[in-house]
Amino acid sequence: MPLTETNDIAARVGVLPYETSDGLDAAVSEAVDYLRARGIAVAGLLQRFGDAGPGGKQAMWVEDIGTGQIIRLDQPRGPGAIACTFDTAALARAAYLLQTATESGAELLLVNRFGSVEAEGRGLRPEIAEAICSGLAVLIPVRVSLLPALEAFLGGPATRLPASAPAIEAWAEALFPRIAARARSPAVVA
Repeated sequence: MPLTETNDIAARVGVLPYETSDGLDAAVSEAVDYLRARGIAVAGLLQRFGDAGPGGKQAMWVEDIGTGQIIRLDQPRGPGAIACTFDTAALARAAYLLQTATESGAELLLVNRFGSVEAEGRGLRPEIAEAICSGLAVLIPVRVSLLPALEAFLGGPATRLPASAPAIEAWAEALFPRIAARARSPAVVA
């Protein structure tokens, strides 16, 4: 039985296309707080970036928003490194956390990113598919250049949202009408 109040897959998958991730993760974090405060069970992974290393690349982290566990996704390789710094073992740990979040009873699952690894057919694709097939609402930030790969994976377009907390909140209110109803209900005075 789907956990969301709508069965429309395109409506249940919200994508946040971005050119630059400046402010994206803060907007997502703000929206998660808003939704949780209104009784929506939100789980998943939130991307975080650290300081730039000697080679200019920023450290990449994911935070499990349910447990607070943090995993570093890159391997610092020093200033002369030119190879990929992505840590595949860390990605496997993140996949496990996402799978656990899907099975946790959440109503909305946050995927940290649909990135180049997922566009190539690897990474978190199985966990994203499982979440969608289980009926969860799924929110996925994606670089604009990778949006065609994400929509090909999904089998069609998803709901595209501006990378802002109010847009994410409005999307969720459409999926979960009880949020809007709670916001409109007068406070009960005891």
